[in-house]
Amino acid sequence: MKGRYIFFTITALILPFVLLMNAIILIFTPAYLVYEYKRPDFPADPYGFTLEERIEYGTESVNYITDITHKYPDDYLAGLKMKDGTPLYNEREVSHMYDVRVVFQNARAVLSFMIVFIIVTVLLVSRKPDALQGFLKSLAWGASLTLALIVMVGVGILTGFDAFFDAFHHLFFTGDSWLFWETDSLIRLFPEPLWVHGFTLAAGLTAFFALLILVVSLIFLQKIRKQKNRLRRN
Repeated sequence: MKGRYIFFTITALILPFVLLMNAIILIFTPAYLVYEYKRPDFPADPYGFTLEERIEYGTESVNYITDITHKYPDDYLAGLKMKDGTPLYNEREVSHMYDVRVVFQNARAVLSFMIVFIIVTVLLVSRKPDALQGFLKSLAWGASLTLALIVMVGVGILTGFDAFFDAFHHLFFTGDSWLFWETDSLIRLFPEPLWVHGFTLAAGLTAFFALLILVVSLIFLQKIRKQKNRLRRN
């Protein structure tokens, strides 16, 4: 019995990461870049990248970070050239993009482990129907925790995105390795509006997932309580 509730507690605690990381994976794609670049109010590159060049270079950069097929070696971006033959990224940018790749792929590996853990917990519940109520409560608590964290993230984005963005990078990267000049390709391909929209969309999508899980869990918990009350009366 005690071991079962340890599983449920861990499920509640890891659910925010699972939902947020899934939202990030759904958003952080070349399709999202194309959508952003084609927005009427998206800022043009003041240093000359065309829409087509942004799509091409941005797509290669995102694919490098999210690669699961091992198509892109670690030093791939170092060899990426612009139309005039000059390197797209300087050494500092290449180093940072590699760090981003490592963080993203490690986070995805952790996500896979957490999903397996939740699946094991579901299998545990399926073999012991009396544990269903505890599992549903863990989902409700995890979804509520997710919503609370999303509110905090939303406040950070709305009240001071720069401070929020700095804190985010300090959490995952050392020193000032993530700071670049506005003339650097990374800033030209991934300007601040893209991150503001991306974080906002990820927060909204995560909140939607969490709210859906919360509502479904509460509905089934209510049904279980009513069923138990009927059994007591009988």
